Amino acid sequence: MALYSLGTWDVQRFSQTVNVPNNSIAKCMYYLDVVCTLLEYDESNLDRLRDFRNYHRLTDDEIRLLFIGCVALSPDLLIDKCMFEDAEACGNSLNRIYELSHVQRNFLVANSIFVAGRNRRVKKIMAYKPEWIKTFYYNPISQLTQQFQQQRRYEQALEYLANDCTIS
Repeated sequence: MALYSLGTWDVQRFSQTVNVPNNSIAKCMYYLDVVCTLLEYDESNLDRLRDFRNYHRLTDDEIRLLFIGCVALSPDLLIDKCMFEDAEACGNSLNRIYELSHVQRNFLVANSIFVAGRNRRVKKIMAYKPEWIKTFYYNPISQLTQQFQQQRRYEQALEYLANDCTIS
């Protein structure tokens, strides 16, 4: 791990303002996009899953893959390694991303993180307010979990009806 320090002078923000649609799938896609910005996660097959403005174009299989990807990249793995709760560093935003080479506040930043069976280099760090993780991870993951459970119950009911009901 490397010790970085974030000050009010010589800080270069990487963040830009984005408008994320008010949809749990779009919010998960935005979360994945941010994580892929922080870590060395350049797989081109994730591009569709990161394009949160076009969330409505994902297939059911891609939505499930997005869900699995987000759970695999849970904030629990990233907090205090490349994501840091720091309202002051966020300013008026819920989060802010910084280039590592320009960080000047005391953060202990991991050089790399072991995720999904591979070591991933930390490219940037993010300061966040707790509301950011709630809005873009916990709430949408919870909503998608409920949606998947409801779909599964529906499929089980159809299977039961198909196998156990005889119409004469």
